[in-house]
Amino acid sequence: MKPRNPRGLRLRLAIAVALLIPAFAATPALAHDALESTVPAKDTTVTAAPGSVSLTLSEPPLDTEQLNLSVITVTDETGKTLSDGKVTVEGPTISTAITAGVNGVYKVLWRTVSSDGHPIEGNYSFTVQDPAQAVVATPSTTPTTAAETSTRTPAPAAQTAPEQIKPDDSNAPVTVGIAAAILAVVAAVFFIARRRRDKGAGV
Repeated sequence: MKPRNPRGLRLRLAIAVALLIPAFAATPALAHDALESTVPAKDTTVTAAPGSVSLTLSEPPLDTEQLNLSVITVTDETGKTLSDGKVTVEGPTISTAITAGVNGVYKVLWRTVSSDGHPIEGNYSFTVQDPAQAVVATPSTTPTTAAETSTRTPAPAAQTAPEQIKPDDSNAPVTVGIAAAILAVVAAVFFIARRRRDKGAGV
């Protein structure tokens, strides 16, 4: 049996270590950046629509002043887009300005490029329940309906009353003419009958 060669064993161990070191060194770089927090926070309810939405990552995204690779889209309960398409990057935080929408669920879709060069994306939602919107929406229809009812009620009476009491004299001359003709016929018949009677009496 040949004795082991310590020198050859040490050489093989050195080669193995040299091969393993790059693998362990590359492991942290393979982990993509992660979303750490949002404002407004995920699945929370706020009492007023925010003016902006922001997301903070574990590392700054791969954006530059010349090339903005981040996208944030915010829609309200009706599906209306509230974000303006512009994304601001400050360190690991990306944000966009939004306009106020209707009460309900706001959905946030986001996409950016991780610091390791890989694209990452996600979505979350929060709820807006602004009491001012509910107060304004409730009384707006009731006074209008009452006003329309009060203005419409007297209008038909004012229009129909004169028509019911106004006499129609358009046929008065015709009626008088017909009556005169009837009287003339009756008088003629009476006169003829009397003459015949007088002639009969004379014979």
